[in-house]
Order: sequence, then structure tokens, then C-alpha cells
Amino acid sequence: MPSLARADLPLSRVRRRLLFAVGLLAATAGAPDRIHAAHITPFAADSPAVRLSLTQVKTRLAAGTEEKQPDLSRTDLSRLDLSGVDFKRANLAGARLVGTKLAGANLFTCDLTDAVLSEADLTKANLDGTVLRRADLRRADLTGASLFATIIESADLSGAQLSGTRIIGYLRAAKLVGANLRNANLGADPGNQSMGVMRATFVGADLSKADLSGANLFKADLSYATIAGARLVGTDLRNTELIQADLSGADLTGARLDKADLSGANFTGIIGRDRILGLDQTRNRDKAIFDAK
Repeated sequence: MPSLARADLPLSRVRRRLLFAVGLLAATAGAPDRIHAAHITPFAADSPAVRLSLTQVKTRLAAGTEEKQPDLSRTDLSRLDLSGVDFKRANLAGARLVGTKLAGANLFTCDLTDAVLSEADLTKANLDGTVLRRADLRRADLTGASLFATIIESADLSGAQLSGTRIIGYLRAAKLVGANLRNANLGADPGNQSMGVMRATFVGADLSKADLSGANLFKADLSYATIAGARLVGTDLRNTELIQADLSGADLTGARLDKADLSGANFTGIIGRDRILGLDQTRNRDKAIFDAK
């Protein structure tokens, strides 16, 4: 991934660059059968990983420069305590960080394509602009982390903890089965609308049985997503795109759906239909599938 940040650029310009990059991806979002994944070859499952100690990791990071980011690709950093470490936009593609402590770490614009971070501690980590394409984040703890302009396409976050997390990113075809997203902030960023709608994109994602209670999904794109059996109690779904989304069996008690696009969405077997707010103000409600009263 080309560097989107330079030391001589003010933070506001870096932020705009990140938003522009993710905006380009989100603009191509559509039905899964009309989208092609980026042409990036995954690392082979049997690629040898070089085991590094904490001292070796810090030595490699210290050797990084503005022109040449640190290379930690295909290394094994599992179970190390790397809390608060500044990774200086390192290349961590294909790295193993199973159970690694990364609380408060600065992973800004790092490349974690195909990395394995299952059960890693990423609480309050900075993942802004990070590439997590096809990363394994099963059961990882990202509570309070920041994922602004982050690419999480086809990543697996099943069972992950994302409570209170801020996410404005590209999550096409991501797996979040049973993930905890209570009170997560996934809504559109009102401060950057001059560049177009910058929002979380979940096109074709699997959010089945996820807990999204109290989450902000204002203007999020959930087209073709599977949200079956999920908890959406008190969730803000205003202005969302729910085109052909599967919400069967979901609990929508107290959820807000004002101006959401329900075209082709499946609401069969949902809980709390009579307590949904703004259902009469949705778009294409007549094209959605509900149980007969």
C-alpha cells in the first residue's frame, strides 16, 4: 500500500488522503457478484514465519525510515507484549500475531494483509488507514480502538470485541459472526461530507448473531449483508442502505429506520416489529419482505 502519510504533512491533509482512498473503494461497492476483489495474492498457508523476540522487533522498527518502512512481513510475533509500540507504518503482511498484546499500539497505515491476529489485544489501538484485507481477527479485542479509513475487506472478525469502537471503513464481505459491536460508532462522519459520504461499508458482510445494540449505523451501507439473528436493540439505522439484506430473526426492538432503503430486505421472523421507530418513513418498504400480520 503506498504511503498516505508523510512527516511533513499536517494531520488534516493525511486524514483527507485516507478518506479519499477509502471513498474510492466504497464508491465501487455493489452486489457481491458485481464486485471483484483486489488482485493481491495471499501468502501461502505454509509460508515459513520468522520468529522474532521483542528486542528484534524494536530493532527492525528503529531501522525504518520515511522512504523505507520497517519490514515485519511473514514474521511470528505471537504472544509478545507490544503494547503502546509505534509500528511506523510497517509492513506486517502475512505476519502472525496470535494472542499478541497490542493495546494502545500505533498501527497507523500499516499493511496487515493476510495477517493472523486471532485473540490479539488491540484495545485502544490506532488502526487508522490500516489495511486488514483478509486478516484473521477472530476473538480479537478491539474495544475502544480507532479504525478510521481502514480497509477490512474479507477479514474475519467473528467473535471479536468491538464495543465502543469507531469504524469508518470498507468491510465488504467481512465476517463478523457473533461479534460484539454494542454502542460502536459506525455512522457517517458529518465533518467530511464535502468529500462525499464517508461511511462504513458492509456490502455482502456476514453480521449474523452479532450484537449491535445501541450502535450508530447512520448512513451505513449494509446492502446484501447477512444480519440474521442479530441484536439491533436501539440501533440507529437511519438512512442506511439495507438493499436485499437478510435481517430474518433479528431483534429490532427500539431500532430507528427513518429513511432507510428496505428494497428486497428480508424481515421475516424479526422481534419487536411493533416497536421499530420510523418504519413508516422508510424507502421502498413495499419491496421488503415481512411476515403477514
